[in-house]
Amino acid sequence: MFLYLLMLSASLLRYSMTLELVLPDSVHAGEPVPITLRVTNTGRKPAVLYTHGRPTAFDIVVSRSDGSPVWHRLNHAVVTSVLQVRKLRPGGTLEFCDSWDQLDDQHRAVGPGEYRVIGVLPTDSPSELQSPTAPLYIVP
Repeated sequence: MFLYLLMLSASLLRYSMTLELVLPDSVHAGEPVPITLRVTNTGRKPAVLYTHGRPTAFDIVVSRSDGSPVWHRLNHAVVTSVLQVRKLRPGGTLEFCDSWDQLDDQHRAVGPGEYRVIGVLPTDSPSELQSPTAPLYIVP
């Protein structure tokens, strides 16, 4: 099993940060899918990240290969309107972890096939941070 690691640099470049989405590239049907969003300060100076919620709100969006939505981690979640200011030293990392139980937003099991996963970190400026799309294969 390989871990799929993606980095986002376009909107974070001016902040010298990367957003990584880490997950397995395939899992067996019914297995939990561990997913981590990792924000790293790749610059030489401390960087400030403004996040929402306590604990920090982050979303994971799973879609079918045709783009139709399957599951959102924050579906029906209540996020407190608390702004957190996080200072990251050079090389500093914040990780946000959860897992997907292979149920859709209506709590029905999804079947084997190809899925797409995106990580989202709501921030204050300039807008939410979104990872590139990662493929996920559920095998029987």
